[in-house]
Amino acid sequence: MNKILLTALVIVSFPLFAQSTQTVLKQEETPTLNSSTELDDVEDKPFNPREGHWISTIGAEGMSYKLPFDFNGVRKDITPGPQELWGGRIGLGGEIYLGAGFNTTTKVEGYFVGTFFTRSVTGDPEVRNLEFAFTKKTGQVFGGDLVQSIGFMFDFKTKNPFMDQMTYLTMEPFIEAGIGYAQAYNRINYHYNTGRVDGTSQVLEDYRVKVEDGIMNQRVGGGINLISRGGFFLYLRSTVNRYDINKRKISGSQRFDDGGPIKISQDIKNPKIAPVTIYAIGGGYKF
Repeated sequence: MNKILLTALVIVSFPLFAQSTQTVLKQEETPTLNSSTELDDVEDKPFNPREGHWISTIGAEGMSYKLPFDFNGVRKDITPGPQELWGGRIGLGGEIYLGAGFNTTTKVEGYFVGTFFTRSVTGDPEVRNLEFAFTKKTGQVFGGDLVQSIGFMFDFKTKNPFMDQMTYLTMEPFIEAGIGYAQAYNRINYHYNTGRVDGTSQVLEDYRVKVEDGIMNQRVGGGINLISRGGFFLYLRSTVNRYDINKRKISGSQRFDDGGPIKISQDIKNPKIAPVTIYAIGGGYKF
C-alpha cells in the first residue's frame, strides 16, 4: 500500500509544483509599464488562499473491511478476516476564512471502494484426481459523508524537484469530523471437487456466502493540503471510521463431503466491528 501511495503522490505533485514555479518566475520578471488598454487584458485577480472559496476534491483511498466468513472443510478452512478494498472519493463544498490563518470547510463526499481485481485460484495439477477447485472473493463499500474541518494556513518557499526552481506553496494542516451512511456487499465462492476416479473416494465441499451490511459511519481524522498559487492543491489524509452496522444479512449455502447443501440465512442486528482506518491521497481545486 505504501508503494502505491508514494507513486500516486509523485504523479499528482508534478502539476502542482509546475504551476507554482511558473508563478514564481512571473513574479521575478522585470516589471514593465503597461497602458490602460494592456491592463484591461490582464487576467482576473490572482488566487488568494486567505479568502472564502468553493472547493472540489477527488482522490484515491484504501481500507481493510473485516468479514465474518467461517467454514471448516476437509481441504480448506476459511476464517473471519479483513478484505482489502480500493477505490475513490469525490467531494464538493465551501470554505470560510476565519482570520489569523484559520479556515473552516464543509463538504459533502461520495465514495466507492471494492475488489476491482478479483482472484480465482484453481487446483494444483499435481494433486491426483483433482477435478475442479477455486476460491473467489468480491466486495464493495459505497456511501456518502457530511464532513466539517478546520485548518491553519502558512506559506513557505521550497525547491521544485522537477524543474530545479524555487516555488511558493501554502501548507494547510487540518483536522476533521464527519458522519454518513454506507452499504457494504461482500461475497465468497469456494468450491473443491476431486470427482471419482479408479474407485477412490470423492472430496467435495462448497461454501457460497453473501454478506450485506447497512452502516452508519462516524469518522475523525486529519491531514494536510499543499496549495498552489493557482488554487490547485494536493491532499494527504488519514481517518478513523467507526462503522455502526445497524443490520447485517448473511445468506448462502455450504456443503461438506458427507452430505448435501446446507442453507445459510441470518439477520444480525448491531454486530460489532473494529474501527477502520482509511488512508487517502488526492487533489482538488479552490475557486
